[in-house]
Parts: sequence; structure tokens; C-alpha cells
Amino acid sequence: MEIGIFLPIAKGGFIISKNVPPTWPTWELNRDVTLKCEELGFNFALSMVKFRGFGGETEYWDHALDSFTLTASLAPVTRKIKLIPSVTNLSLHPAVAARMASTIEAVCPSRFGLNIVSGWFKEEFNQMGLWPGDEFFKTRYDYAKEYVTVLRDLWSTGKSDFKGKYFKMTDAQISPKPTTNIDIVCAGQSDNGIDFTAAMGERNFVIAGGNSNDIESDIKTFQSITSRLQERADHYKRNVGTIALFNIIAAETDQEAEKRFEYIVDGADEVAIKNLVGQAELDKSDGMSRSLKKKSMFMGLPTLVGSYSKIASYLDRVHYEANVEACMFAFPDFENDIDIFGEKILPKLESRK
Repeated sequence: MEIGIFLPIAKGGFIISKNVPPTWPTWELNRDVTLKCEELGFNFALSMVKFRGFGGETEYWDHALDSFTLTASLAPVTRKIKLIPSVTNLSLHPAVAARMASTIEAVCPSRFGLNIVSGWFKEEFNQMGLWPGDEFFKTRYDYAKEYVTVLRDLWSTGKSDFKGKYFKMTDAQISPKPTTNIDIVCAGQSDNGIDFTAAMGERNFVIAGGNSNDIESDIKTFQSITSRLQERADHYKRNVGTIALFNIIAAETDQEAEKRFEYIVDGADEVAIKNLVGQAELDKSDGMSRSLKKKSMFMGLPTLVGSYSKIASYLDRVHYEANVEACMFAFPDFENDIDIFGEKILPKLESRK
């Protein structure tokens, strides 16, 4: 099983809580996290793209680095780990993204991929006058298919004359072309999202499961997702793998991990969460319910809570029994939790031996 790190490119990491380190998105932090993961044998490091945060006391995601330029800065200081920036296809023309990707790939050949973000946070694009209208929620994967088609034309031949509904190329060119293959990564769980990845991508991120106390249910969930994905990939005569995303909250015992988890929930930044989920979901009598905090404050990432052995066993079963080819992790404390993962969990993973 391959493993990757979800880089802390925005303030607060991936937990909306006052009871985790503030995780300022500095170049030094992301460099150190990437190099530490490379030393531990992680296969890839992925950075998201974010143009607008959710405020609150933690200023959650209000401060963020740029994904492409961060990756360019990491390419020459790394040796083995694969680097995967993200691009929102509403904010960057595919011919521009193709040239940027080709430039970084020249620095780290065979170690570069690209995550395609079809766009879900309307206000990110409204602030720049780039939102095409709410119809885009229905058509965004059609748009993304054309986007990736232009990318692949330019990467493979250096030219594109593609004519579609959204993009019309007229002898568009890039040179030099990439010298190695650039994998496309996507994140889709709807029927349209899975079809897009099956047709255009090499790996699909899924956000599902994540209940270390109900592994049997999670195994069935992942089996369903991976089988749906491969069924569509078979239609296109392609092979596409699944990457599962997790927040990890681990300790020596289950009880210690649960105590840490509850402490993090106690520090929920309710203003930032409200800005994320909207006022309508709040409990009007008691304020924000604890269940809503637990549901929303981890940014939708399934959260594994338990002992080092329990989490290792969970990940092994997801790999072997549900055909999940890779897992990507985020942590409450990136600076220290990665060391603990490397020392306490990684050696227990049979799927890595």
C-alpha cells in the first residue's frame, strides 16, 4: 500500500479547533514535513489549492500558500517522494497549467502528478468574478473532462487543436514537453465524479469510512466505492486506483486517543464551522451540537481514533480487503505526529512490508 501526506498548506491544517497547534502555512513547515515523510518512505505529498478561508478565532484557512509554486520549491530539495499540486480548473487555463506542470516535471521527472479540482466552494470564485453560475454545479465534470483533454494533448504532442464546448484551442503549443508521464488525480464519489476519474484519471481520492470502531461497515463502504470506480474504468478500458483520506488521532491506548479526540472537539471554532456549514444546520436551542462539531470540524475527512496497533490493523484491512491502493494522512500536530506515526504505526503496517 502506498502512503501520502496531505500537506498543511493552509492555516489550521485539517481540523477546525482551537485545541490543536495553529499550523501556520509556512514554507519551512511544508518543506520539513515533506522531507520528513520522504525519509520515512512516504510515496507522495499532495497540496490542496485554497483561495478563501472560513475565519473564526482560528482564522481557519484564511492564510494559505499557492499549491503550484510550493510544489516548484519542493521539487529541487526532494529526491524520491512524488509531488502532487492541485489546480482549480476555473482559475487557471489548461494551456497555462500544462506549461507550469511541464516546467516542474523537468525538475523532478517521474515524481510529478496533478490533482484536478472541479470546484465546489462558490465564494472562492465569486470573489474573483470567475463563478460561471450555479449551473456549473451540474456541468463541472464535463468542463473538467475538456480541461484534462487539453492538458493531455499538450503534454503528449506539444500541441492542441481541441474544440469543445468550454475550450477551443487553435494550434496551442507548449515546449518543452514533459519527459515522463504526469498522472492525473481526482476526487469524486458521485456518479459523475467517478465517471470523470474513470475516464481521465489514474487515482481517485475518496472520503468515506473512518470509523475505527466499525471496521466491518467501513470495509463494505470502501468495497462499494472501489468496485463502482473499476466498473466505470473497465468501460473505458483503463485501470484506476483508489486513495483513501484520513485524519489520524493516535495514542498508546484507545482511551488515550479518545481523550485527545474529545479535547480537540472541545476546542471547536464554532464561528469558522458556522461559516463552513451555514447557519441553517445549527442547533438553535443549545448552539452548535456536539454531533455537528464532530461531523464538520474535520473538513469531511474521516478520522481514525485509536491505539497505534488498532489504526495499523484498520489500514491493513482497508488495503487488503477493500482494494484501496493508497492512503493519505493529515494530523492534528504535523510537526510531532508524523514522527509518532513513523515510530509507532508505520512498522506495524503489514501492507507496507
